[in-house]
Amino acid sequence: MSAPNAQQQNGGPGGAQKRRPHPHNRQRKPKGPTQANGTAAALNGQGAARPFPVAIGTPLSNASTVTTPSATPRAPTPVSGSTSSSTFSQVKFSDFAQQGLISPQTANGIASGGYEYCTEVQAQTLPTCLTGEDVLAQARTGTGKTLAFLIPSIENLLRAPQQPARGQISVLVLSPTRELAIQIEESAKTLLSGTQFKAQHVVGGTNMNSEIKRLQNERCDFLIATPGRLLDHLQNAGLKQKLSGLRTFIFDEADRLLEQGFRQDCERIISHLPPRHSTPRQTLMFSATIPQQVHQLSSLALLPSHKFISTIPPDEENTHQSVPQTTVLPDSLFDVFPLSLAVLKQELAKHGDATKIIFFLPTARATGLVASLFKRIGLQQMANGFEVYEIHSRKSQSARNSAAEAFKVAKGGVLFSSDVTARGMDFPNVTSVIQVGLPASPEQYIHRYVILLSGPQQELGRRPKPENAGPNRKTNVPLFHRDRLGRTARAGGTAKGVGILILAPFETFFLRKPIISTLPLTPHPTIPAAELEQCRAALAKAMPLVGKEELQQHYAASLGFYKSSLRDAFRGDAGAMVRVFNEFATAPVQQGGLGCDEVPGILAQTVGKMGLRGTPGLNIVKELPGKEGRTGGQGGGRGGGRGGAGGSGRGRGGAPGGRGRGGRGRGQ
Repeated sequence: MSAPNAQQQNGGPGGAQKRRPHPHNRQRKPKGPTQANGTAAALNGQGAARPFPVAIGTPLSNASTVTTPSATPRAPTPVSGSTSSSTFSQVKFSDFAQQGLISPQTANGIASGGYEYCTEVQAQTLPTCLTGEDVLAQARTGTGKTLAFLIPSIENLLRAPQQPARGQISVLVLSPTRELAIQIEESAKTLLSGTQFKAQHVVGGTNMNSEIKRLQNERCDFLIATPGRLLDHLQNAGLKQKLSGLRTFIFDEADRLLEQGFRQDCERIISHLPPRHSTPRQTLMFSATIPQQVHQLSSLALLPSHKFISTIPPDEENTHQSVPQTTVLPDSLFDVFPLSLAVLKQELAKHGDATKIIFFLPTARATGLVASLFKRIGLQQMANGFEVYEIHSRKSQSARNSAAEAFKVAKGGVLFSSDVTARGMDFPNVTSVIQVGLPASPEQYIHRYVILLSGPQQELGRRPKPENAGPNRKTNVPLFHRDRLGRTARAGGTAKGVGILILAPFETFFLRKPIISTLPLTPHPTIPAAELEQCRAALAKAMPLVGKEELQQHYAASLGFYKSSLRDAFRGDAGAMVRVFNEFATAPVQQGGLGCDEVPGILAQTVGKMGLRGTPGLNIVKELPGKEGRTGGQGGGRGGGRGGAGGSGRGRGGAPGGRGRGGRGRGQ
């Protein structure tokens, strides 16, 4: 058996550059040679690894090491090697089992899930991950990363000298979103079906007490978690003791974790884990991109001897380069919503009943408001079976799951999202991704377009229906290798839809950012003035139907979001920012404004958390509209909050864009 050459680099970011490892990593000396050379001689007799037959991968003893005089880490240059641009390799999971690298229990779990052939990412990363080494792997979204880190984790546990004590968690997976965490848990349960091991999840937006009881009463060997909720369990629910025997620690979508502001949470989580010199563990970090923040996190989480594997060929065009991308630049903020509706109608005219659109907006409040407006203008009647879906942090977990599943199988429809669907979710046959407002970063902008490369809905590497099975006589490759299956079509695939970015005048600085300025962005075709006026009139009729509370929340969330881009968007002038959004809030709906009677009120506490104390133009109030008798639990930003039923409640957060967890008030 042969597998594609893994593109590897000893030492990960910075090559041979020396770094100070995290204190928990400092005392564990690397076992065996640092080359991931795939030879049995290199690994026999080492406690951290098993014999690794040459047949599993091409020896990498010729791996080059990048050295740099700069103190700033940079992405390593992987060794050259042949990497197929197709999604699937010709390596079967059964080949690993035949070589003794995968145990019969794991092989049975893989087979029970219907998985047969490895994706390229799995074929390239499994040989090294199965040795027990720390690994930083660069791999695009939708290329089979979940199995690439779950299989080594299961093997690590199965081959442990002693099985975990009751109540101990052996494998910890960090996921950037709740939806992705639940997907990983389902995959883990499938793979663990032939073992005694069990998987659970802890994520924000669900009842923490229920999670605590479940962890106490049910077995949990694999825990998949979002960072904020995991930190709550570590600090407030005694989870730290359950991790005292941790054997594998995994970061999935590491760049996404950092992009969403979880860096401090990740560092705190690492500090709660047992020291590696007393409790050795393997750490695996998977990331689609390797920006500076990922370099820094890898130096904390991974051993200095870790291996870097890039599964992206240097000469292969980046995913986002293959997506047709256009920009819509309104003359004022008042035209953003009408132009968004006009663009949507253009897409409906192009694709008819098969129109499937994802709208991304900067905040959960903006997402809810636009979805509410578009529903009220009768968007559902514009095409047969065309529905409107919402997924954002202000929706319950069950509502988000239901919306995701419904949109996934829908022939057509529009999904409004505040970004929880940007990566990791399976939405086939999307015709366009429309980004309204400022993306949080260039990486976020790019990640959102990966969805456009999703093909027919079918799971990674699973066997097709019997009538599709069988080899192709010309290529001697099973027919399902030639199909784009599920998310795998995203990697190296051809975009089937378009990306459209709509920016207000104060947001256009985003186009000058280094990464964005190199992308093939072109102006969107001009929208006729008459069509724009029709859209403005339709929204003017719908806006008065929206409650004052919803408008106030959108206004406050906008201030909180753009405060973080104050220097670029408003030249550091907070007063200018407030004037823009005050004018937008109070302008008549016929002009494209929100139509508020006065500048929406904001609590003094919220103003302080935004860092806007003393800014002229704010309407600071003691009580928000519609909040009388239930002022408890003002939550904001990531995680949100839970409002009290009456009286006063306790909570932290409050500022849109901040991390908060509201308490529950009790009526008097």
